[in-house]
Amino acid sequence: MLFGRPANLIVGTFQIVFGAIVVILAALVPPIIIPALVVAAIGAAFGAIVALIANQPPTLSAGDTYKISTPTGQPNYEATVATPPAATKPTVDPDAKA
Repeated sequence: MLFGRPANLIVGTFQIVFGAIVVILAALVPPIIIPALVVAAIGAAFGAIVALIANQPPTLSAGDTYKISTPTGQPNYEATVATPPAATKPTVDPDAKA
């Protein structure tokens, strides 16, 4: 999500606006020629930047609170992230063959 909108809508909007700018520049007299490879590279770079920013996994640390949404008619909850348990020592199998 970026600005509260899914990443595909942001990239699609950019492509439409950018395409309109390219068409307007091409329609001017004298026409400005923009190679398709340049247009594609700019679009792909913008898409990669949006994907990098918008598709970050959510991160929570111990002690952070988060909201749990439930179906309508039921109360919503707020929970706190607990500290992870200590790592347990591995058990050794006494009958293991070397």
